[in-house]
Amino acid sequence: MKKRLRKKYRVGEFRELCFKFSFEYKGDVESAECEQMIRTFDAECLEPNGLVCSGLFQNIGCNITVRAVAPTLTNEAQRAAVKAWVEARPEIELKSFGELEDAWYGDL
Repeated sequence: MKKRLRKKYRVGEFRELCFKFSFEYKGDVESAECEQMIRTFDAECLEPNGLVCSGLFQNIGCNITVRAVAPTLTNEAQRAAVKAWVEARPEIELKSFGELEDAWYGDL
């Protein structure tokens, strides 16, 4: 496949990786404490590792997808850093933490 098509379809060297995790916040996700936890997560974990996230925060559970700012550069070290940070937080009950997967076409 030509380079132009690999880029268009995000395959080969243009494949974009991400990882997903879900957790339950021990408290109200509408609270100031939860908002502060999210800011801390961004400042202490995401930004230093060159990551961004998107997700859904609800009282019934939170689902987050994380990828590198340059999506073709997401790696296992970044995933491990996020997992360690999340596991160290007492206000978070981790439900699942996925492996690296293709952001466009599902599991690798």
